[in-house]
Amino acid sequence: MGDLPGVVRLRDRREALTLRTILTAARELFAEHGYARTPIRLIAKQAGVSPQTIYAHFSSKAGVLAGLVDLLDDEAGIPDLVAESEAMSDPVELLGLLARAARQVRERCGDIVTILSSGAAVDPDIAATQAEVARRNRLGVDMVVERIRATGSRVDPRAADIAVALMSGGVHDSLVGDAGWSHEDYETWLKHTLVTALLR
Repeated sequence: MGDLPGVVRLRDRREALTLRTILTAARELFAEHGYARTPIRLIAKQAGVSPQTIYAHFSSKAGVLAGLVDLLDDEAGIPDLVAESEAMSDPVELLGLLARAARQVRERCGDIVTILSSGAAVDPDIAATQAEVARRNRLGVDMVVERIRATGSRVDPRAADIAVALMSGGVHDSLVGDAGWSHEDYETWLKHTLVTALLR
């Protein structure tokens, strides 16, 4: 006899909570000690689970790191922004959504971005995970640019390349970290700059 639907949902919720607890613990420990100096047993201890539980869900420490990418998407509200974009057709609004996505990633998940960027040069696991973040970012930008083209708007032929560059961490860190801009100032500037640079 199979499980009742309510039991399956409860088990799924419990499993999702366990995964989130593990990823949250890993996020804190990677930020504090660095990826290389954070063993699985320390993540397990912080998360209140056994190391075997982590291996069962993620296979390896590199798998935990890859899981942080999904956590980043979730905490930055990317699925909500994608859903919101479905109802949009105005090019300026769509570019504003890109600016909001860039802001929310940096504002809510800057620590994960820092973990990835600081470790990518020395660890192939981190470099691979950072490449996945860049790939997802590029896909999102490409999707928005194609949606804008589909409206009949004239768009710079290199629009996606320009948008990715303007949304990069270096630009954000220069304005928010070094120049002291608020995240709201950054989002407003980024939207205006994307509109000016991409739309003809």
